[in-house]
Amino acid sequence: MVLYHGTQDKTLKKLVTNHNTGRGGDTENIYLTDNYACAFMYAASTMRFFQFDKKTDTLWVMEKAPNAFEKMYKGHGCLIFKIEIENPKKVEHPTGHVYSYNKDIVLDKENCDVIDDCYSKLLELEKEGKVKLQRWNHYSKEEQESVKNNFISLFKPYMEDEKKRFPEEYKLLVSYYPELKVEDKEDKKEAK
Repeated sequence: MVLYHGTQDKTLKKLVTNHNTGRGGDTENIYLTDNYACAFMYAASTMRFFQFDKKTDTLWVMEKAPNAFEKMYKGHGCLIFKIEIENPKKVEHPTGHVYSYNKDIVLDKENCDVIDDCYSKLLELEKEGKVKLQRWNHYSKEEQESVKNNFISLFKPYMEDEKKRFPEEYKLLVSYYPELKVEDKEDKKEAK
């Protein structure tokens, strides 16, 4: 079976099993997908704002702020590996396209799409009908306000961790919504 694995790590040579009880039970697994667009969306950003329409087998990607697609994806690259796997295990997942495999996989750069600009690739996938983009300007003012409030309430509890682990994405989130900014310890001391 042909499966895909996406990553931003351009030095990756091997997929190694890891302990993940969240999706695959109490076993060590590697997670892959049979859907190229899913692999791309997982690789393109750690901020994954998409839903899967099982009826049309299409990803719907929602823009969470004005021009967020371009800001999030333009100039960022990723790799999509095409991997032949025998007997992968289908995993219960909202997309219906996730499989697990419990052996390490050596990656072949010959079977890899190198994507230099994720924004261009996102637009290409949209043209091909593999992704539907819900752009910010398609929302009504009320919907924009609702998206903004939901986004802030969803991300606010994780912003300290986001700032430490993904500083570039933290800056991007704060550029969308300044309400998400986490005060530095020095800022807190000065406020006292």
